[in-house]
Amino acid sequence: MRQRMALFGLLVTLVLSCGSCAPRPMEREVNRGKALYDHGLSARALEAFIDISNSADARAEDRSEALYYLGQIAFDAGNYAVAFDDWDRVAREYPASNRASELKTNLAQLRNIFLKVSDASVSSSVARSYLHNGDFWSGSDRMFTIDNSWLPNVELAIEWYDRVIAEFPKSEAAEMAFQRKLFSLLGWKGIGMYASSYGLKADFNKYMPLLLSTFADFEKQFPKSAYLQGFRYQIAQAYWIHRDWANTRSWLTRVVQNGDAKSFYVQTAKARLAKVEH
Repeated sequence: MRQRMALFGLLVTLVLSCGSCAPRPMEREVNRGKALYDHGLSARALEAFIDISNSADARAEDRSEALYYLGQIAFDAGNYAVAFDDWDRVAREYPASNRASELKTNLAQLRNIFLKVSDASVSSSVARSYLHNGDFWSGSDRMFTIDNSWLPNVELAIEWYDRVIAEFPKSEAAEMAFQRKLFSLLGWKGIGMYASSYGLKADFNKYMPLLLSTFADFEKQFPKSAYLQGFRYQIAQAYWIHRDWANTRSWLTRVVQNGDAKSFYVQTAKARLAKVEH
C-alpha cells in the first residue's frame, strides 16, 4: 500500500511538472505567427505579431520575437525604414534577448546596404507633400547603386556567403548560403556580345578545386540536404563539358550510389553514363 502511494505521488509530480513545461498561451501565439510566416501567409503573420507586440500578457522574449518578425516581414516587402525601426527597438528595448545580440553587430551594415532614401522620418506633412511633388517629376528610384564592372564578383559573393556559414552554423540560412556559394562557383555568363563570364565558365582550373572543397563542406554539414544530388550532377556535368571523362564517370556514379533508383537525377546520371564521350 505504501509502495502504491509512493508511485501515485511520483505520477502526480510528473503530471504537474509536464504541465508546467507546456507552452504558454502567448508562446503558442508566437509559434503560430512563425508558422504563418514560414508558409507565406505574411499578412496574417503580420497581424499576429502586431497583437503579440501590444499584448499585456506577452513577456519580453515574446515581444522581442514579434518585433523581429515584424521587421522581417517589412524587409521582405521592401519597407526597409520600417524594418530597421522594428529591429532597432529589439536591440534597444530587449538588449538581453538572443535576437538583439544577432542584430547589434549587423544593423549598421544592413542599413548602409539596403536602406532606401525614405521620407518616413519626416514629421511635417507640408514638407512631405513637397517631397512627393518632387518625386512625381523625378525619375530616380532613390536607391544607392554600385557598378560591378571589373570587380571580382565571385570572390565578393563568396565572402558574404561564408559569413552566413560561419555566423549561423548548421542553420537553414547556412544551408542556403552553401547552395548560393556553389552556384556562384559553378559560374554564369552575362547577357550581350561583350558580357563577361564568371566562376567555372571563366576559369575551370581556378574554381573547380574551390567548388569541390565547398561541396565537401556542404555534404559534411548537411548530409541530408535535398540539394546534394543536384550539385553532384552539376559537378559531373562541369567535368563532362570540360571533356574530363574519368571525373565525369566518378561523379555520375556518386549520383547513382546516393539516390533512389527511380529518382530524376539517378535516371539522368545512368543515361549519361551510357554515353559519356563525345
